[in-house]
Amino acid sequence: MKHAAVLSRAFPARIRAAEALVESVATRTNNAAQLRQAAHELDRVGPLYGRASTAGIYAAFAELLRTVALLIEWRAAVLTAQAEAERYLRAAKAQYQLWLTEYCKVEAAAPLARASAGVAAANSIEDVGALCSAIARTPLPLGVFADDSDMPRVSARQDSDKPEKPEPAELAVAFLRFAIDGVPAAETHFLTPGEAHDLEVEVRVSRWPEHANTLRLTPVTIELKSSYEFPDFEFARPTGDPPFRMEQRQRAMLRVPQGLQARPFEFKYAVGFEPKGSEEPVVVGQRSLRIEGIDIRQAAMTGYPGVDATIVKVRDHLRSEALINAMDLSNVLTVLVPLASLAARALQDALFKEASSEGYFQNYVRNELRRVPAIASELEEHAHAGGGITDLSFRGIRIELKFESTKTLTLADCATFAEQTVSYVVATGKRVGILCVLDNSPNHTAPFPADAGIDVLIINPTKQAPVYIVVVLTQGNLARPSDLT
Repeated sequence: MKHAAVLSRAFPARIRAAEALVESVATRTNNAAQLRQAAHELDRVGPLYGRASTAGIYAAFAELLRTVALLIEWRAAVLTAQAEAERYLRAAKAQYQLWLTEYCKVEAAAPLARASAGVAAANSIEDVGALCSAIARTPLPLGVFADDSDMPRVSARQDSDKPEKPEPAELAVAFLRFAIDGVPAAETHFLTPGEAHDLEVEVRVSRWPEHANTLRLTPVTIELKSSYEFPDFEFARPTGDPPFRMEQRQRAMLRVPQGLQARPFEFKYAVGFEPKGSEEPVVVGQRSLRIEGIDIRQAAMTGYPGVDATIVKVRDHLRSEALINAMDLSNVLTVLVPLASLAARALQDALFKEASSEGYFQNYVRNELRRVPAIASELEEHAHAGGGITDLSFRGIRIELKFESTKTLTLADCATFAEQTVSYVVATGKRVGILCVLDNSPNHTAPFPADAGIDVLIINPTKQAPVYIVVVLTQGNLARPSDLT
């Protein structure tokens, strides 16, 4: 019995994955975020399939995309001279070995195994493009309908006089849902380090092997064991007729916080029946978790929680853009933290009562940035770019400063200054820059929160060459609170 059309979900996910792989053939492309998003979409398609073998090849494809994403990050790190770039390559090869262990015996995944054989031998960035091309060209089955997964499958007898034992249905374990503290797990989920969190899982088992007593789900990761505590899930043989749906809740914890520029923790749940030697299942669905562990309370960046949370959002936004390489993102964040801190302190202490010109503001900002050891001597003033003179620059990241003394500004108003910033950015061969604006107009109303003045503007978003401008709107010339009564 057929009950659900899955083509409308499977086909777009497959196409987006193929397009991302084709795009990543170009050496300077860094679209690791798009590959991971495509893998996340494929995870959700898998449980829709009635045939476990078809669902299994999509699960294998999704996991392979995550390995390719690490290779893309390795290539980008090498091209931008990042420290310890080889860690991405080591992680990709380690994940690929896990992938081979799981899928080497799955006949349907054999074409993917042949196409991805270059992962183990990769030693130069030129190997990445060829690998992406080979995987993109690998044909995959595309389901149109899903069988009714809530009905056990029964094989018809071919001869009533000579009944034969029916072949057992394909054995599949489908991950239907992960939830953290009651919230469905997203592609990347946040956990506060040092605190216990509820981790729930819901799985569907098409049938139970005859000699198996227990189904065990075990976390697999390349992270240090001392940095996390994620549980095993153990399910005893259920009663009743298949398919079986089972849920369980355990505790999970990250032991250490991450830095702002660190990648999320990655966990994958392996599946097996016990005792060992029982029939191995085809596993589908979302079983990979990317966990973010920045603790803005214990490891504050600016000391203003709202501002720190906004910096993380800006980071996530820029990290998802394929045109921004990891080194430029790192440099932008290095500058953004002290600029955002200045915007918050300008509110708390009314710092800009004496500001009178853009030159005054530039001197103030320059002195603030010079005090940051990670910036200090590498901060340039009045560098030439695009036939003009930029205000400040840090490792090629242009920092444009503006001063407004006549009208009160909102974040949207700052777009009028963005085109000049874009000119300096693209003349330097970049796709991202910073615009810092001081609103020093006479204020007769209460100010807005500092974090509401920090965002990313996308210039030319509908064209092939968007540029991303991080805006920090600083409020000055504040009215005394008593004057607003």
